Amino acid sequence: MASQSVLLQFNLKPEDSEVSSRCEELMAIFGLSAEDLFVQWETYVMNASAADDPLQLNVENLGKLQQHLQKKLVKSQQKTPLSAVKRPMMRTPNMNLVPSTPSVKKRRKDTPQSADASFAGLDSSPLRSSPTKSAVSGEIIETLNGHLDVLPGSGIRPKLLANFNPQKYKFRTMNQKLLEVADYLDEQIDSMAKAVLEHYKFDSEEFGNPNIQSQTEILTVGRIVPDSPLTASDADLNANSLFLETSRLGGIGQRIKLDLSSLHDYSFFPGQIVCFRGQNLTGEFFKVTETHQIPFLGSPVSSAEELQSYEYGAGNMKVIFTAGPYTPQRELKYSYLAEFVDRMNNEVRPDTVVMFGPFVDVNHVQVADGTLHFDELEKQPATLDDVFRTVVAPILRRLECLVILVPSTKDATTKHAAYPQDSFDRKNLGLPKNVKCFPNPATFQLNEFLIGCSNNDIFKDLKDVAAGAPLKESRFDRISGHVIEQRRYYPVFPGGLKQKRSLKEDEQAVHISGADLHVSYMGLAEFNTSLPDILVIPSELKAFSKIVQNVLVVNPGTFMRQNAAGSYCEVNLKAPKLDELEKAGDLYLHTVWKRARVDVRRT
Repeated sequence: MASQSVLLQFNLKPEDSEVSSRCEELMAIFGLSAEDLFVQWETYVMNASAADDPLQLNVENLGKLQQHLQKKLVKSQQKTPLSAVKRPMMRTPNMNLVPSTPSVKKRRKDTPQSADASFAGLDSSPLRSSPTKSAVSGEIIETLNGHLDVLPGSGIRPKLLANFNPQKYKFRTMNQKLLEVADYLDEQIDSMAKAVLEHYKFDSEEFGNPNIQSQTEILTVGRIVPDSPLTASDADLNANSLFLETSRLGGIGQRIKLDLSSLHDYSFFPGQIVCFRGQNLTGEFFKVTETHQIPFLGSPVSSAEELQSYEYGAGNMKVIFTAGPYTPQRELKYSYLAEFVDRMNNEVRPDTVVMFGPFVDVNHVQVADGTLHFDELEKQPATLDDVFRTVVAPILRRLECLVILVPSTKDATTKHAAYPQDSFDRKNLGLPKNVKCFPNPATFQLNEFLIGCSNNDIFKDLKDVAAGAPLKESRFDRISGHVIEQRRYYPVFPGGLKQKRSLKEDEQAVHISGADLHVSYMGLAEFNTSLPDILVIPSELKAFSKIVQNVLVVNPGTFMRQNAAGSYCEVNLKAPKLDELEKAGDLYLHTVWKRARVDVRRT
């Protein structure tokens, strides 16, 4: 019988015995866990050669995956050893790791879903995910809350409120000071320690320095880090390679090896802020006996007057989320994007379209080698800004609704290529007034809905060390829980790094892209005073929508997957009815997870 971990990771049914058996064979051949095999499969599908449809999970395609992994294994023996690769990225003595406690179980796509564990008893909203396999543009791939109706857009522009100060994003990149980085990383630990102390009502005298040998159990708050500052960002960590880094106030900034042998259920990753109870008996390691979850922020609330002041027209609001790249990998052509805009105007008619970059991808092969040519233009653009103004902007100007643009660090038309990232220059790029340019990340309101957006692929970059119950949850559930608990859009530190390694031993790896964190300004990537109603983080991995801690988590996927059509998300939000909302004193919880239908659609 197939293992439960394989069935959960790949959303297989017990009768899919051939596929599950093939998966277990691959796990045994390559020494992979079910989750590692799932990530390898998703990556292989994403990088597969051009096709009208993404590869389906069957025995034949798993055979192709085996051949791909075997070739990859052979090539890796010819490449520069990972330990010898010098990473072109500044590192500091401080490194973060983040704990996560996702409260949502893995949801089968063909069975009813429940929201957060605290709402397991509610059966009023039969959440259901129902994937389809059609390759037709606009066809539904997966649905959440399918019992809710899909209605046309109201035609009434929603009220937009930005919950950020754009002036704070005007900082200079390439100007990161080591002392400022250390101060921020220090303050991050101390502020979380204060939140833990206030939430659990601990006695402050219980807190101590985990680096000092003692026979007494203490409480400590710190950051999970690898055992060596030179550990590569894509290295495989394990329970024996984790250290705890303290702040200057909590432990003089020293690090201590962790002994996790007494813990049965945990999930830790570099950059995670954790609260441990334990003791250092020998001075060589800190034995953890108990973990305390970082307290969650509260949910957004509104008054009755505020909720009744918003106009919804047909009784709902339709919002589209889509993320770049918007062109095939082989050529910089925007025909797919033009067709998408026409479909939005003529068929879907959304109230708002939120578009994430990159629009002109700096890593695109034609951008990199300078072979751009647009047959439809008599005069070829002289700069990459001209490409946006003369090719992309005319397409976006045709959108008839409210449009919100969020950049990517891979956008060639932004001068700000670090995360957190300043917004596009709307006037310079020739965009109309119905297009709003927001920074990355950004928190904003559409009517009463609080939406948090971040265009940095945390689902791909976060690699955790897990054991026990967290391993039974899907990777996407677990990482979503980490982001929500850590109160940060990108809690990994150091950030993910993508490199192109040379086959020649004497040549260093070349930096292609990555998280590109400007650490001293990472406070701009933290949540405000509450959790968002909707958390949108695009990823190169499989598109999905989930409910974690009563937050609707959406990954629209990429608009183009290599040279084939990708996906986008359509969210239909029901207008609030006071008698259907939950009260918190004199205010009302938005309960978006119960009144929002999410359809992942083919582009």
